[in-house]
Amino acid sequence: MGKETIELLDAYDALADDQKRIFTVEFLRRVIPFDSGPLDDSETAMAADHLLASLDAEENDASTR
Repeated sequence: MGKETIELLDAYDALADDQKRIFTVEFLRRVIPFDSGPLDDSETAMAADHLLASLDAEENDASTR
């Protein structure tokens, strides 16, 4: 990963959650459609694990408010 990409990701991580959502929507609108090829089962399972962990963390954070 290049230096510029790392800097962009660091800047994204520093954003407030609402700004992350706004940025993500705008970014996805601009992305050129691209086919990364088929995903194998381990990649799909890993993506699902990350998504569920993220949703659990978000739910736990909301319940502490």
